[in-house]
Amino acid sequence: MGKKNLSLRNKIYNIKDVKNYIIFIIGIVAIFAIIYLILTSFIIEPWFREYIVYAQIGTFSPYFFSLAIMMFLFGLLIIYRAVKFGLTSLIFMVIGLFTSSISYFFGWLNWNPAGTVPQTWLFEIQILTSTLSIYFLFFHFELNDRDSPRSWLSILITFCLIPYCLKNVYSLVTLDYGTNTLFQILLRTLVQIGAIVVFFSVFLIGIRMSKTFFAHSHRARILGGMQFAGIVLLFINVIFEFLEGILEVAGIEFSTYNTPVFVLALLLISLPHFIDPELIGLVPPNVQVVSLVDEAGITHYYKPLSDEFAGFGESGASSQLIGGLTIAFSNVSEEVAKSKAGIDSLRFGDRAIIVEYLSPYYLVIIAQKGTYFLQLEMREYVKQLKNLYKEPPKDGSLIPEEVFKDLNRKFFPILTPYYFDGLKE
Repeated sequence: MGKKNLSLRNKIYNIKDVKNYIIFIIGIVAIFAIIYLILTSFIIEPWFREYIVYAQIGTFSPYFFSLAIMMFLFGLLIIYRAVKFGLTSLIFMVIGLFTSSISYFFGWLNWNPAGTVPQTWLFEIQILTSTLSIYFLFFHFELNDRDSPRSWLSILITFCLIPYCLKNVYSLVTLDYGTNTLFQILLRTLVQIGAIVVFFSVFLIGIRMSKTFFAHSHRARILGGMQFAGIVLLFINVIFEFLEGILEVAGIEFSTYNTPVFVLALLLISLPHFIDPELIGLVPPNVQVVSLVDEAGITHYYKPLSDEFAGFGESGASSQLIGGLTIAFSNVSEEVAKSKAGIDSLRFGDRAIIVEYLSPYYLVIIAQKGTYFLQLEMREYVKQLKNLYKEPPKDGSLIPEEVFKDLNRKFFPILTPYYFDGLKE
């Protein structure tokens, strides 16, 4: 197994083109999904159904229970990493894992070895938490990809998912489950459409993220590829579910047994966050430069992360230019635009200048784009700096570089030599 894993890793290392990298991952996952479908739904379907899905140990049914416990334990591990590194960017990922775990737990409580699912309050909670987990996954990727969720997409997804959630709440209150009605089939279909929209959106985000991971380092390529594989598997999972729904409406009984596929997909997506949460969280914005400027326009820190900025920064011209531009933009914001909030971010085609201000400091990052969670980390960074240096040194000297190195290790480990020098190709 180790040799096979090493071989696969070497193949990913040796891919020279990002398009081939993405196609390679999609191909591997698609082959796995097809083999899984052929085995579990056709070749060994009777054995899989009897000895895995509906297996009994006395009166105990291990199928859903084991999946629920697996998701719960992994959620605890992600919480541990999030608390250890102070990563607010994992909040929706953690909630998504726990709501999925709760869904499988109530599915286990409602489990019927005979094969028919009882329509009870347990079932309603199972469906409600399962639907909400889709919401949380959507916001996790949306806010790791941009500074705020897209309004039109959020409205569309809400329109698809919320009606069934309201029906679940209504059934829990009134104990009227409304089984097998045309209205319930419509609501379930809306959820499936919403899930397809969510996971297709996540799939496109995954492609964009994979391009950045590919260009960053070998480690990013492997971990980013693992996460993208999970995203592809999620999309395949929802296609499996949609296929089951269509066949059910047509009166054809068929199961893709996609629950293990969904669990595996979530584990592949979340595992890189456990292995290296800073890398996964900070590579997608494609940070190019980090700089700290005070209100006098003095640049106390300048850290280039790409060759195009590194060479220019050695002369000091680029760092001082950032200081001057930051103050100029702030003045324009206050005097011309009459904004008391100050400058937030500026976009220049494929670049963005993101600014977090806490008097008397401006933390300035040049990146491919801003994201909601990147700005949260920037805010905490400046707060910690202000705890150490409430004001810039009075003698006109700069804040020691060691201070920024310590802050980088806590908030932006991607800026340390381990990432910048040790992992670059």
